[in-house]
Amino acid sequence: MLTLIAILFVLLLLLGMPVGLILLSLSVSYVLIEPAVMDVVLAQRIVQGTQSFPLLAVPLFILVGELMNISGISRRVMDFASALTRRIWGGVAQTNILLSTLLAGMSGSANGDAAMQAKILVPEMTKRGYPLGFSSAITAMSSLIAPMIPPGIGLILFGFVTNTSIGSLFAGAILPGLFLALVMMAQAYFIARKNKWDPPSRPKAEGPALLNSFYGALPAIMLPVMIIVSIRGGIFTPAEAAGIAVIYTVLCMMFYREASWTQVWQALRSTIATTAAIMLVLAASAAFSWVLTFERVPQTVAEGLLTLTDSPTLLLMLIAGVLLIAGAFIEGTALILILGPIFLPVTNALGIDPVQYGVVFVLMAHLGGVTPPVGTIMFTTCTITKTPLTEFIRAVWPMIVIYLIFALLLIGAPVLSTGLAHS
Repeated sequence: MLTLIAILFVLLLLLGMPVGLILLSLSVSYVLIEPAVMDVVLAQRIVQGTQSFPLLAVPLFILVGELMNISGISRRVMDFASALTRRIWGGVAQTNILLSTLLAGMSGSANGDAAMQAKILVPEMTKRGYPLGFSSAITAMSSLIAPMIPPGIGLILFGFVTNTSIGSLFAGAILPGLFLALVMMAQAYFIARKNKWDPPSRPKAEGPALLNSFYGALPAIMLPVMIIVSIRGGIFTPAEAAGIAVIYTVLCMMFYREASWTQVWQALRSTIATTAAIMLVLAASAAFSWVLTFERVPQTVAEGLLTLTDSPTLLLMLIAGVLLIAGAFIEGTALILILGPIFLPVTNALGIDPVQYGVVFVLMAHLGGVTPPVGTIMFTTCTITKTPLTEFIRAVWPMIVIYLIFALLLIGAPVLSTGLAHS
């Protein structure tokens, strides 16, 4: 039965069927074929998959990102990032990465971050002499920072499906997210300097301009700080913190008075559409996970991996390798919901900290978004910027190598992801 499920999964995936519908179809088919399973159990699992108070944080944080994008804060953050990087080689490329880091607290989504910056920054990078392939590649890669900075949607979903503290995941991911940004900025610096792209500039009155741009970006910079402090301090649950973040964003909108009612309506529609897509995958993965549990897949996987190694470091490297391959075909959110619980028993058996496991998992799950053949971030960026895939792939592979080296560093040095989480 498992062999048939695997074959059908791959076949439907190659046909371009959405992952949520694939999981739901296979789960329903399994119940109809397997006489030992009652169909009412499947319905219960689908409903239970979305009945969780912490999941309220998902649509609320998505709404925060949408509202901040129309409030004018995104533009102010970009001005601040530009003021910080204009005296460095590859200033606009550095702005691209820094903007992803600063706006991560607003979007929490790699796809949303890539789409926004592809529209705003890639045309400016082209004017400064950057090749289109490099501009699109740095935009796609820098968007991978967004899921690592609170309130990353992937972290929330991982915490939900593995019963890991979302507050601890937020605290554990922030240092890796910031270090990842620094690594990307260093790489962009050396590439730009080597190719003589976008040399440093020294504008007049830099101090006052930098200070003014900082004040403009402060509301966005403070948002992830408020979220982490409120959750870690036991003041709010993740869902309550998300609700407070929405109120905070609405107050910012009222203060700046730049958003129209039409834009607010579009933001609400976009939030509903994104939430619906996530909830479909969530409900379907709950049903599919139950099918896999019924077939003892988690236990089989755990036994198989434990026969291969009893080293926590090597095990995380194996999991990262699986995610690298699977991520080339399956979107990151689906990977988190499907594979996160499957590998959990074996990571627990070897004493791997759930926070380290979660941070490494989320980091690697989203990498597939920039790799062929079905990388959603890759296609989003290339479609908006009209970049040929061959140029994108040629420019992105050195960045992927550095990303993988960084992932190995996180695996080998658990304190990077667990230090703040347990402090």
